[in-house]
Amino acid sequence: MLIAEGALLAWNAWHYDWLRGYDAFANEQYADVVSREYRLPSVGESGVWHTPPLWFALAGTLGRLTTVLGLGHAQRPGQLLAAAAGLVTCILVFLLARVLFPERRVLHLVSLVLVAASPALVRASAMYHPETLAVALATGGVLVAARALRTRWTLGSAVAAGALLGLACLTRAWAVPVLVAVLVVAGLNAWDTRRWAPFAACGAVSLALLAPWLVNQELAHGSALAFNRPPPSGSMLDRRPASFYLGPRSLRALEHPVTPLFRNELVPHLYADWWGDWALTWDSPPPPAPAALLPSGIVSERARQAFIGVLPSLLALAGLIALGLLSGARRSASLALLPLSAVGVVTAYVVFAVRYPSTDGDTIKATYLLMALPAAALGAAFVIDALRPRGRVWATAGVVALGVLVAVQLPFLIL
Repeated sequence: MLIAEGALLAWNAWHYDWLRGYDAFANEQYADVVSREYRLPSVGESGVWHTPPLWFALAGTLGRLTTVLGLGHAQRPGQLLAAAAGLVTCILVFLLARVLFPERRVLHLVSLVLVAASPALVRASAMYHPETLAVALATGGVLVAARALRTRWTLGSAVAAGALLGLACLTRAWAVPVLVAVLVVAGLNAWDTRRWAPFAACGAVSLALLAPWLVNQELAHGSALAFNRPPPSGSMLDRRPASFYLGPRSLRALEHPVTPLFRNELVPHLYADWWGDWALTWDSPPPPAPAALLPSGIVSERARQAFIGVLPSLLALAGLIALGLLSGARRSASLALLPLSAVGVVTAYVVFAVRYPSTDGDTIKATYLLMALPAAALGAAFVIDALRPRGRVWATAGVVALGVLVAVQLPFLIL
């Protein structure tokens, strides 16, 4: 499965037009400034100046080296870095499933398949974009923390978890809720065990990595969490109409899940972009193609994706609730990491979408929620494994069903 996923992500990254990815040109400008002049870009030099610099430094340096050696265009290494991070995320979710549920082998496989076949992850892994690297680093931090919480925190594991989570936050701000979740759970564990040194070490290392960036943002732009557009004045509750929360055209997400339908309606917009390609950046006519002029095959393919996603989405939601209840019943700190981190990421996502309304739906991208994918996949896998009848025959039937799920999506996932 991992070999197939690696081949898929590498193929897509090699064939994907990097300019069609989210904020592609602004990302290239940022990476160029960081790698050539060893400084952060100004507001006028890149539209994504508010994004932390780690991925841009790596992608820009690799791109310059590629150009010097004549190995291709400068953006290719950034795309391959995103693909490698996507594959690493799949591996880390598989390992996390083994740490949390060591005896449930079917659950391990199900979680791996659900992550590997997630359209949002596959698309992001082909783009010239930092999201997948942040997800991989944050998942690595959660894995180290979960393993330590199940056994015993040591200074080494605390430093490793703090470093991975700090680097994730230095790649994308969406990793901050995951860091907060780990620190909350680690703090409660320290309160029970009276061992504060690992908790302090984890927090100190992550803060040491992240603090310089936050201080720079505060001094240069007036806010540690500055964004590339000022928030509108007035109450946050007035910044979005009721239709944003209610999604009156939600059912159209299963029929015609592409722009411009249900723009800025949170649930259908997010759902269509996660399971399909709402913004038409993936294997379709160059954006923004008018929806009325799209070939019927493009729309029907995305409609099929939308139907496929209904059951996994419901299972993920049920799984996160189940894991939250289970972690409370067992007083399991390691299990609590998953639902707490997912709730943190979703809360930050909704607050961000409300705080910064946009007319084009730009602040409702599915990639913003990729940080919650590991927890969602493990939650869905937990429910599937808990509900399936026991026995080798049923396990085989479950594996076949997963194979069908992947096979139906392959025409969409492969460029």
